[in-house]
Amino acid sequence: MKKKMSSARKAAESTLKHEDLVDAIEKLGKSKGLDVEATEGNDKRGDIRVSKKDFEKLMVIISDKLK
Repeated sequence: MKKKMSSARKAAESTLKHEDLVDAIEKLGKSKGLDVEATEGNDKRGDIRVSKKDFEKLMVIISDKLK
């Protein structure tokens, strides 16, 4: 029988997946020349800072990548 994953392990894995996603979005945006960067710590603006002029472009790029 497989041992059930602890809450702490689930939280740790979730955090790592989240960090990987933030890094991937930052890398994708920068590769397209957009003004985007991951924030640090508990930034009240969220995990990714994107310039207003590049926000819609980034959303399109992410959407296309997910398809």
